[in-house]
Amino acid sequence: MEELVAEVHESCSVSVLDGDEVVYVARVPTKRIMTVAISVGTRFPAYATSMVRVLLAHQPAEWPDDYLENAELKPITRRTITDPVKLRHTLARIRNQGFAVVDQELEEGLRSMAVPPHDPDGKVVAAMNVSARGSCGSADAIRRELLPPLQAAARKIEADLGARPAK
Repeated sequence: MEELVAEVHESCSVSVLDGDEVVYVARVPTKRIMTVAISVGTRFPAYATSMVRVLLAHQPAEWPDDYLENAELKPITRRTITDPVKLRHTLARIRNQGFAVVDQELEEGLRSMAVPPHDPDGKVVAAMNVSARGSCGSADAIRRELLPPLQAAARKIEADLGARPAK
């Protein structure tokens, strides 16, 4: 994670799903005058973060369905996806493409991208993300610049865990 932050100059976090929230279990902040105040133990609503979308997309099929049936999807920003059908389609796309991008849904001006590290059995065990201020470029530009190093960092973590490559 430290190597990734040094390469991309953006903060990196790892989280796990706890009920309907994401819990940060590791974080390496970037060095800036102003940074987002997130630390290990921070929790956010599941539906508005790139990391939980990665985690939800890789749960057994009934888990996201149950979650979406019971979740109170409130708008956090004007861009937050609150329609369960749209969110279900978003999760399917994330599962197929292998990463999630959240564009200013949790905080105006903040974009994040997450990928799923796998354990030795190929199971998604966590989500790893980088976040960038919206002023750093468009969502597409950030995806082009940050996704390859983020995926490479996740592969290094998988190698450390002895994981098989994702299918």
